[in-house]
Amino acid sequence: MYSRKRKTNMARNPALRGVASTASLVLALLISTTCAATTLEDAARSGPKGINVGAGEQGTVAVIFEGPPLKSDQVMSASHRSFPRSMTCAECHEVSFDFMTTASAQFVNNFTQLSQEEIWAKVVAFLPGRERFAIATALNNEPLATTVDMVLDKDEQVFYVVSEVGTEKLLQLRVNSAISAVRFAGWTVAEGGKQEWRSVQIKGTAEVVPASDPRFDKALDKYKLVRVTKERAHRRFDLIRVTPKQIYYFDTALPDGQKGVYQLWKRDQPAG
Repeated sequence: MYSRKRKTNMARNPALRGVASTASLVLALLISTTCAATTLEDAARSGPKGINVGAGEQGTVAVIFEGPPLKSDQVMSASHRSFPRSMTCAECHEVSFDFMTTASAQFVNNFTQLSQEEIWAKVVAFLPGRERFAIATALNNEPLATTVDMVLDKDEQVFYVVSEVGTEKLLQLRVNSAISAVRFAGWTVAEGGKQEWRSVQIKGTAEVVPASDPRFDKALDKYKLVRVTKERAHRRFDLIRVTPKQIYYFDTALPDGQKGVYQLWKRDQPAG
């Protein structure tokens, strides 16, 4: 049950048909207005029958109960029907999303968040060295996606990328510093294994650091070149220094079932 409700039309609600007594009818009406995605066991206990939509990505079978429309910034009440963590609000509700409140933000608003220090520790543990990322840049409404190795400087809370001089992404970043990046690990159809997923989704700004910049060599030391010497790197590479404004840490294996699979770290958010 969310903070906003709508009345259910009894004549249109199949769950109420065939209810014999007035008391049972009223009770069924009240229950049917409570929207939820729930397990089969919960559905059997709660009375009205929903729609069995089968198993989700982690094997949990769910039953859908149609609920009222929601705005994306609404937050669940304490009396909301129980449901598997893999379910989303959009499966039971028509949700009005906008650019300020997305599906990921809805997870953050409705599920327990770790502290900012705990989220950052998860990010650091997930990115111990040079890690392969997909990054996205854009110029004049033309997006570009490329793969790069990124190294996290956990003390400065920035990322470093080495790039060949003159690449398209460098040309774009010199004009438009906006950047996003993602690193993923987990189950795939091709590789199989345990159906668990982790990722970091980064949104921030990027600065191109040329070899003439005093910061270049220090950043190279953190990056740990493997293909060429530092002398060749001065002739061949520019550095990209990525400052994340926010990082979504996604983890289906967080131990507490009440913890949201999406955890949001923000640079400007106070610790705690």
